[in-house]
Amino acid sequence: MTAAPVTVAFPGEDSLERVLRPLHDAWLAEARRFLEPAFDTAADFWSRWDAVRYLADDFLDRLRVARALVRELRPFIAPDVSERLERGGEQIVRARLELDRIGRRRGTAPEFAGGTRRLLTELSVWFAEVELAATVVARDVLPPEAVALLAQHEATLLLPE
Repeated sequence: MTAAPVTVAFPGEDSLERVLRPLHDAWLAEARRFLEPAFDTAADFWSRWDAVRYLADDFLDRLRVARALVRELRPFIAPDVSERLERGGEQIVRARLELDRIGRRRGTAPEFAGGTRRLLTELSVWFAEVELAATVVARDVLPPEAVALLAQHEATLLLPE
């Protein structure tokens, strides 16, 4: 009989959380850079449009990769945690879609400002929950698909500007 591979990270090991935290920090900083100008309830249409374009392009691409990576973690985390992370990702998708709809119309600055604040808060909370779940996952036990998603995530967020 052979021992099953270790699927959890022990203190001092390279947990997935140690990899995700700087990625999430970089993504959140990027999102703030694009979205905070729209926080002003008097923001003009073009400030909102820049935020909408970011949400429709880079943000959406990153979110798809991040959610796919979270799905790859299912075998390593508790089912209730996995479900909570999936719901959190879905909530961010819905908030992004709503901002896309609102931001394309004139006269929606106050509504868009509130929505962008909520989205950044939801994103920050989701990142914290993903990182907490990832503390028990050793990076070296990730399946090939998760490794590829993580590499894609790292490449798009940590490239020098």
